[in-house]
Amino acid sequence: MAVAGLTLASRKAEDTAPKEAIPVRYVSAEGKVEALPGAEVEVGSEITGRIERFFVKEGDLVKKGGLIAILENRDIKAKLREAETEAAVARARLKETASGAREEEIRRAGASLDGAVADMHLTSAELERYERLHRQGMVSQAELDQKQSAYKIALSRVKEAEEAKTLLEKGPKQETLKVNEVMIKQAEATVEYYKRLLDKTIIKAPISGKVIRKYAQEGELVNLSSAETLLAAIADIEKVRINAEVDETDIGKIKIGDPVDVTSDAYTGKVFKGEIEEIADYVGARNVRPNNPAKNMDMKVVQVKIELKEKTPLRLGMTVDVRIMQE
Repeated sequence: MAVAGLTLASRKAEDTAPKEAIPVRYVSAEGKVEALPGAEVEVGSEITGRIERFFVKEGDLVKKGGLIAILENRDIKAKLREAETEAAVARARLKETASGAREEEIRRAGASLDGAVADMHLTSAELERYERLHRQGMVSQAELDQKQSAYKIALSRVKEAEEAKTLLEKGPKQETLKVNEVMIKQAEATVEYYKRLLDKTIIKAPISGKVIRKYAQEGELVNLSSAETLLAAIADIEKVRINAEVDETDIGKIKIGDPVDVTSDAYTGKVFKGEIEEIADYVGARNVRPNNPAKNMDMKVVQVKIELKEKTPLRLGMTVDVRIMQE
């Protein structure tokens, strides 16, 4: 009985003895808060010009399609008005040509033809009379030649009048209409060119978000021949993730889907949950200075993208510490 009691006591002692805690394994790294792909855009100009108005400042919230800036465009507007006038003239010219001759013009052409025919009959009769007089020796050869020349001129005028009347009755040539149509297309293309150019002087927000950087001011020149084409940067500050830099020696310990704890000195005591969504397939230089001075700054790192599982107060560009938890 004493032995049995001793055995039971030993078992109870074993059951109540404190169990040794299993150490939590993780890979630590540093990272920065960055915008999701497509959630941060640089807004620039497609043309060279001077900024006439700037409608936003850093920190402003903007809607997609909202005005960011306007470049000086008075000269473009003048060119557009000129092009629109030329297009209107070309359309009017085609309309007039395509409508053909008016009845009044055809009547005038007929009257001209009648006059030319009458004149031709007169000169013909006069020529016949001089030919008889020439055979009788009463007029010289020079006088006869003069009458013959007058008759030929009269015949030529009749022919010209007939052709003019025929052309008016037939209407415009197809070649003439095609030339006018080409002129209209050219004029309308010029109008569209200046319209597109005018649209490019109005800089609009490509996404909704916050203006996080402003690169230029009113009055400054945006120049395509240099790198000075950017006006501002806009980001949707709620669509963020963590870009962590994991030492290349630790990369074999992690995988996509691993849970991550994210902390920041700005929010002491708070842990933000995340998960690895992407691991780069290349190594590069470290960009984020580690908090641990013992870490080798020259060690190569791998970029690891971490999806945050909840909305956080973390801001773009913040430095954070991450712990990639190991199973």
